[in-house]
Amino acid sequence: MRFSIVFILLAITFERSLSQHCEVDETQHECGGYCYGAVKPVLEYLAILQKRVENCEAKQPADTLSKIAKMDEKLKTLGRVLAIQPKSERSSQERKLAQIDEKLAALGRQMELEKKTLMRLQRLVLFEKIGSKYYYIENEITTNWRDALHKCGEIEAHLVSLQSEDEMKVLRRKLDKNKRYWTDLNDLKTEGEFISATTGLKGTFFHWQEPEPNDMENSEDCVEIRTFSDKDWMNDQSCFERIYFICEASWDDPFDMTI
Repeated sequence: MRFSIVFILLAITFERSLSQHCEVDETQHECGGYCYGAVKPVLEYLAILQKRVENCEAKQPADTLSKIAKMDEKLKTLGRVLAIQPKSERSSQERKLAQIDEKLAALGRQMELEKKTLMRLQRLVLFEKIGSKYYYIENEITTNWRDALHKCGEIEAHLVSLQSEDEMKVLRRKLDKNKRYWTDLNDLKTEGEFISATTGLKGTFFHWQEPEPNDMENSEDCVEIRTFSDKDWMNDQSCFERIYFICEASWDDPFDMTI
């Protein structure tokens, strides 16, 4: 529609321009029909152009609406496809994930069984029942007190924690002569107050060799067992000293995996 208005204004402007020109010519040439003859072809051509523009404007909205309708239909179809496809893909992925979870759970159960089997074998191989308890006696490698504590922890045990003279006598039969072994007793916190690293409580059994404990040079805070004579004795020793050690099992039954 805006094109029609432009052409009408253009025609009027052109017509006025020519009419002014004709007025001058009429006075000079006195030919009233001259102006009309000059303008007529131009007006006819403008009318043809206006009709073409109107035809284009009439067709354009219909074509555009048709294209929009087709695109809208395609988008709806695509939307339906996309709405269905993710759902089926999700279902497939969920099934696969469920299968993977089931396999992982089964594998985890199998690994747990194998772990328990290995733990039982380790207990049976490393530990020996001496009296009513299970012990691991290290006679090959020497280490400081803290490392010995850590090594026992790695095999489900703690440094030996003797509770009575009877326990010491029974254990003594299995110890090599002229060696020293770490126990779990120490007075690292308070001098003279020996605490069990296993329980965190004060020790209840001691078998000191006179004049021990003497905290020589204020540096002896961990307790060892000595087998230098017919009797085994306890002695306070520097925690940095490298000696052998005895691990006492944290369990009572090597086949009991509930601990």
